[in-house]
Amino acid sequence: MDKREFWTTKSKLAEYHAVVFEHPAFEAPFRLVANQFQPVTLAGALHTPVPMDLRAPEQKRGSQPKLQLAFPRPVVGREFKRQLRRISAAGSRAPIAVTYAVYLGNTDAPQVTWQLYAAEAGGVTFSGDQVQVTATDNNPMRRSAAEIYDPNIFTGLQLL
Repeated sequence: MDKREFWTTKSKLAEYHAVVFEHPAFEAPFRLVANQFQPVTLAGALHTPVPMDLRAPEQKRGSQPKLQLAFPRPVVGREFKRQLRRISAAGSRAPIAVTYAVYLGNTDAPQVTWQLYAAEAGGVTFSGDQVQVTATDNNPMRRSAAEIYDPNIFTGLQLL
C-alpha cells in the first residue's frame, strides 16, 4: 500500500462518537451516540442513538477546545428541558459536565476523550427545531473570586 492509497482509504473499523452529560441534579447521566440506528453499549454503558451535527474540538496547540453539538428538538428536546428544570429546582450552581469520546473499533475504551463543561452563557439553547450545546474546557466553578471578608483575619473595620 502506497501513501496515496493509505490516506484515501477509509478505516473499516466502526466509529462511534459518544456524548455524556452529567450533573449532580440529573437522575442519571444523559448518554448519547451520534448518528446510529440502534442503542450502542460503549465502555459498559448503554448510549441512546441520536442524529446530531457535531463539530469536534480542534487539536491545534494553543487553541481552546470547543465542542459544538446540534440535536433535533423532537428527539431530545423534551428530555433536555426536563433535566434542566431539575437543575433550576435544586438551585444548583454546578456546571453541566460534557464528556465527548471517540470509539474506533473497540467499544470497551475510547481512543480520544475530552472532559468539557457546558458554556456559562449560551451553553444550551433551544430553537424551534433543534437543541444546540456549546462546551468548552473552562469550568465556571473555578473562576477567580474575591476573598470573603473575615473580621478575624482583616481587623481593619473593627475600629469603626
